Amino acid sequence: MKILVLNAGSSSQKSCLYELEKKLPDSPLKPLWEAKIDWTKKSGFAVLKVENNREKSLEKELPGTEKEKAIAQMLDTLYQGETAVLSSLQEIDVVGHRVVHGGSRYRKATIVTPEVQATIKSLFPLAPEHNPINLEGIEAVEKVLPNVRQIVVFDTAFHAEIPLAAAVYPLPYEFFQQGIRRYGFH
Repeated sequence: MKILVLNAGSSSQKSCLYELEKKLPDSPLKPLWEAKIDWTKKSGFAVLKVENNREKSLEKELPGTEKEKAIAQMLDTLYQGETAVLSSLQEIDVVGHRVVHGGSRYRKATIVTPEVQATIKSLFPLAPEHNPINLEGIEAVEKVLPNVRQIVVFDTAFHAEIPLAAAVYPLPYEFFQQGIRRYGFH
């Protein structure tokens, strides 16, 4: 099974492709392919860096700042050029995304649906630097790989079960009722 993982941040997009055999590994998997897009180096450009498990690498500037186009170009390097490790994107079985804020609703890995996307969007005010970009990554993959299942893992799920006394900030309780609480992540 080939798993593409995307970690969209406010200024970069990190991605890895893994191959998972039928038996779970005893140690962490090494990626077949790794890529990073950085939007901070030079105004009006993104820098794409890619390397694969055969020690082939690529670094190039991508004109413009449209994240969706940059992600599509990054995904092209999976099956085109020296860094290719696939014959086509259709070899990808599932795509995983790290999403910062899932609120109190999502406490485990979740299949992406329109409802999940709407929830991510509704939480933009609680993670304005991350959730919009996380959602852009999901939507970009949807366009390129419309038939591939996408899974999201939320940072807020990691410590979702902390005791109520630890979750409530020392602020007016109405804030907690509006979803402002401690989750145990950055």
